Amino acid sequence: MRTALLLALLAAPLAGPTLAACQGDEAFSCQIGTKTLEVCYWKGMLTYAYGPEDDPEIFLNERLETVAFTPWPGIGSSLWETVAFENAGYTYEVWTSVERDPEATEPRAGGVRVLQGDQTVAELECDGGTATSMDGLYDLKDGIGQCWDMDAHAWGSCG
Repeated sequence: MRTALLLALLAAPLAGPTLAACQGDEAFSCQIGTKTLEVCYWKGMLTYAYGPEDDPEIFLNERLETVAFTPWPGIGSSLWETVAFENAGYTYEVWTSVERDPEATEPRAGGVRVLQGDQTVAELECDGGTATSMDGLYDLKDGIGQCWDMDAHAWGSCG
């Protein structure tokens, strides 16, 4: 049943036009088996795409101003970040992490969690060594005049 739900969620109708994945600048990418997971920035929008290269099964758009990006809070043994996209009652939370220890041999990790409310209904992890960093998202938010409030764990206007 869980497998059927996962397949249904990942093959849900597109929430946007079918386009070649990653128009504009890549903010994150990785391989999950034969499929590609990408987050891209283009013309003030972040896009989430998952599926075969150049023919994503899911394609979501959200304005940079409103997208839920959570930067690394500056503590812990790993550097991590997440960005989440909403669609039809589901949240697609893309994550990436890497160990802070320079001696660590683990490559950068990443993946996507699919949530319905607070319930995780699917979780896919990137193939080892294929996940990229999301560092550029912080700069993009900063570039449109948003600042991260560490106490409130939220983006707001600077100043």
